[in-house]
Amino acid sequence: MQLFAESFILDSRKEKWAMLLSERPETIFNQSSRLFNYLDHNFIEQNDSLKNVVEDDGMGVFYDFQNEPTLISFKEAIDAGKELDAIFSIQPGKLAIYFFHEGWNFVCKR
Repeated sequence: MQLFAESFILDSRKEKWAMLLSERPETIFNQSSRLFNYLDHNFIEQNDSLKNVVEDDGMGVFYDFQNEPTLISFKEAIDAGKELDAIFSIQPGKLAIYFFHEGWNFVCKR
């Protein structure tokens, strides 16, 4: 999650979110919906269908701002991330999915 913050969050909020994502305080869930406002839109693209991102059995780390980050498949992440704020890191710092609670999905790529 540290690399997600370093790669995909605006410089002005990078330090704060790197700390939140690495330390995961109890209050992070209350702030999770704000993360979208601080994503660097130069490196994200909305892709609600998430087609052609990675194979269904591709593995990554899923974090929903409530539970500990977990290693799961892309297919499992799609199911788990519906209508939640969540991050699915496929290639740390290079490829991730940001699930937004409004049902929008964003591919984060460097």
